[in-house]
Amino acid sequence: MPANRSSGRDVFMYLASVPTVSIGGGFTNPTLTKMAFLDSLDVLITHDSPLRVYRINDGRIQIQRTQDSLLPGEYEVESDGYLAVTDAPYYQRSSSAMSSLSSSDRDRRCVITGLAMTQRELVLQRWTKYEAAHTFPVALESIFQNYNFAELTVLDERDGSVNSPQNGLLLQRLNTIFCFLDDSLGLAGRQLDPVCRDPGQPHHVNDNVLFWHFQQAVLANMRAAGEPIFDEDIPPGSDTMNAILSGPVPGERMEFELSKRLGDVMRAQGSFSIK
Repeated sequence: MPANRSSGRDVFMYLASVPTVSIGGGFTNPTLTKMAFLDSLDVLITHDSPLRVYRINDGRIQIQRTQDSLLPGEYEVESDGYLAVTDAPYYQRSSSAMSSLSSSDRDRRCVITGLAMTQRELVLQRWTKYEAAHTFPVALESIFQNYNFAELTVLDERDGSVNSPQNGLLLQRLNTIFCFLDDSLGLAGRQLDPVCRDPGQPHHVNDNVLFWHFQQAVLANMRAAGEPIFDEDIPPGSDTMNAILSGPVPGERMEFELSKRLGDVMRAQGSFSIK
């Protein structure tokens, strides 16, 4: 992720009501289909009538809801009703992963790449190549309650908290950053192994929590110039410790900083539970 989230963008978005001011943008990649782009605009823009989106390069071509890849360029959004960029809050987050989440037993393979655990790994419960990552971060547990997600992740007496298996996914270690550190559009949730999303499976991953993650990724990366990144948003000469300890959720940034600085050492000792 670049220091400036808007650096290198090749997709730029405008409201038809103010066509000279960009409201944000993004990056084209194989997962950014026209359908995914339109879904992200439904998060980014508050509207009371259906949106119409046009690519204004080389003519004004309306974008249809297909799986075709989105092309770089400038896009204009219009509607017959109310139209404005959302003021929904973005919660800056740290990465969290715990090998103890029972989603590990449910998924038994990386839900993105499909790499399955060996029988020996399953028997010995060795998770060295995997992490059970939280979809909704541990550091935001109070907000988890505010969204009533606790009620949505209850299947038996063990659940109902941010550590519910319905809030966890098994991932290869190399994929955790792809899926759960506000990737370019948070689209990884659309590519999950069907087993972990099957409502008929015990402790299936909760779609409401996944959609929350998708919304947060859109707000972080597509709105305006994007949200600040931890390493880059402390001005020179500032009180670094005070900046680390401040924020909407006390301790969240400290978790991130400790993870970044000490994570490799503590993981090597087998005593660290967050990524």
